[in-house]
Parts: sequence; C-alpha cells; structure tokens
Amino acid sequence: MDKLTSTAEEEGYIFRCELCDTEVVQSMAELLLHGLATASVDSTTGDIFKSASSVAVGVKTDLEGYLFRRTEALIRESVDGPDDHSDQLLRASTRPVEFLSDLVDEFVASKRNLLSHVSGFLSSESRLNKIKDFSQKVEMENIWALDERKATAETILESMDLKCIYHCPERFSEQDKLVEHRSRCKFRVVNCKNDRCLASFSAIHVEEHDSICPFKVVPCEQLCEQHVMRCEMDKHCATVCPMKVINCPFHHVGCERAFPQGTHDRHCSELSQTHLLYVLQAITRQGAFVNDMNQRLQLLEKAQSLNELSGALDVRSLTLVIKEQEAKIKKLEGDIKTQEAKMKKLENEVRSRKA
Repeated sequence: MDKLTSTAEEEGYIFRCELCDTEVVQSMAELLLHGLATASVDSTTGDIFKSASSVAVGVKTDLEGYLFRRTEALIRESVDGPDDHSDQLLRASTRPVEFLSDLVDEFVASKRNLLSHVSGFLSSESRLNKIKDFSQKVEMENIWALDERKATAETILESMDLKCIYHCPERFSEQDKLVEHRSRCKFRVVNCKNDRCLASFSAIHVEEHDSICPFKVVPCEQLCEQHVMRCEMDKHCATVCPMKVINCPFHHVGCERAFPQGTHDRHCSELSQTHLLYVLQAITRQGAFVNDMNQRLQLLEKAQSLNELSGALDVRSLTLVIKEQEAKIKKLEGDIKTQEAKMKKLENEVRSRKA
C-alpha cells in the first residue's frame, strides 16, 4: 500500500473511484493475452512432454508477478532513488500501453527455451500461427478471462499513472459521495448517442469518438444542403448529391459542359437552342454516314462479287464466295440499321425538347 493510500484511509477516505480509461485498459488486456500465449508457446518449443496449455496457468502467475514487481520497483526507485529513472517513469505514466508492451516482451524473452533461440523458430510463420491459435484457445477456455485481464491491467495502470492521466484518483469518506462522483467522472463509461452506433468508451473520449463515428450525421462534403451519416457520405456524393458534377445529357452530340446535377434542368432549359443545333448537326452527319454506307454496299456488291465470282473454278468455290459475300452484306445492313436507330433516337429527343 503506498503512502498516499495509507494517508487517505487514515483520514477516512476509504471509498475509491477506481474508474480507468477503458480504451487503455482494453489495449493492455490484449497485450497480456498476447504475452501469455507467446511465452507459453516459446517455453515449450520442441518439448514433447509439455504443451502450451499445460504451462499456461503457471506462466500467467509468473507474468502477473513479474509485471507487478517491475512497476512497483520503478515507482519506488523513481521516488526514493536518483533521477536516472525519471524518464522511465514519465514514459510509463504518459504512454502506459507502450511501456507495458516492453515489459511483456522482456518477460517473454526470459521464458524462451534453448531450442527457440537456435532453431530460427522466433521468425517463423509457424510460430506466429501457434501463438494466434493459442490466444484464441486461452479466451475460449477462460484460461485467463477478459475480466481478469482487465483487472490486472487496471492495477498495473494505477501503479504507473502517477499523473492520473488514465485513471481517477478520487477518494471519498462516504459511499453516497462516491456514487454521485461516478455519475459524472470523466472516466465513466458512456454510449455513443449517434443512431445505430453501439460503441461505448470513457466519457473523456466523447469528442474524439464523435469526430470519427461512422454513424455521425454531418453536412455534405460537396456542400449541398443535405446532412448524411459519415459512413454513407461517399455513396451520397457519388449518386444522389445535387452537387455531384455530371456531363450534359447532350454530351454525345457535342455539348461539353459539366455541372452539378441539381442544375440539370436549368442547364438544359438555358441551352435548348444550342442542344437542338447539336442534334441537327448529328442527324446530318448520321444521314451522310448512312448514304456513304449504302454507296459502299453497292460498290462492294458489284466489285467484289464480280471479281471473286469470276475467279471461282467450280461450284464449291462459287458457293463459298457467295456465302462470304452474304455475310459481309448482312454486316453492312446491320450497321445501317444501327445508324438509323440512332437517327430516330436523336429525332425523338429533338421532338421532346420542342414539346
């Protein structure tokens, strides 16, 4: 028990808030799980008489003891000893997850057996897969339950967090005052208020979460008048947003202007005469194209048919030549029909605009 705790209890302040930053605690709990799985796998590598499961409970006890001793020693040396540990204490109190990660790595390294060191197992994909599989087994079989890991993480966090950045240090002499404080403590757990969001976090992170929450309703990024959920913004901007830039519907006949789709009707109304001119020019070009196709068809029928037919030596050759000509004629007729269909479509557009 530290001096501050002893003094507080002597003065009657025995009810502690004990609330912590839930995100930091969760991250630390995940580190503990990974550390247990890694140390258990590495300490039994190549040992046919032991498995990771058989040593996990003992490794868990050793890991907890190691972390408690290291953090307590750090605090004691930083308070009572020279200033050499001030940097470590600052890092532990301001970046607790990073500091705990280093301590866990040190513990894991101390548990590796000789075969792990010399076999190249540490850098193998097989090792990573075994650690991942055993981590899942630890959770499924409650070898180290999440609530237990969180409790351990909170204890370690409180011992390192001398600046009280990640946990609440408040103590009270009466239970009622503690309950009242917890209802407004900055580390109390709150739920996101945005519709459909199921996230929960410490109250201290409300603004941070709100700035990235996918379900937050925000103004359109393209500055239209609508408000949409952040997770639906891309779809809104790419489809229904009035400010989405689109090409003129007469783009294929010559109008090269682009504009927000909300101004589509105004654009077409203001440039109706210009669009009509583009359509008429396109019809003229299509008509010239059809006439040219007809002339080519006639020439092809005459020239190619005469030349190729005159070179046919027998009935079989003559039949093949005729079939080839028929195929070419059908293709040309298909092209003509396609062009005629486009002309009719353009004529219908012109009539609809006039109406």
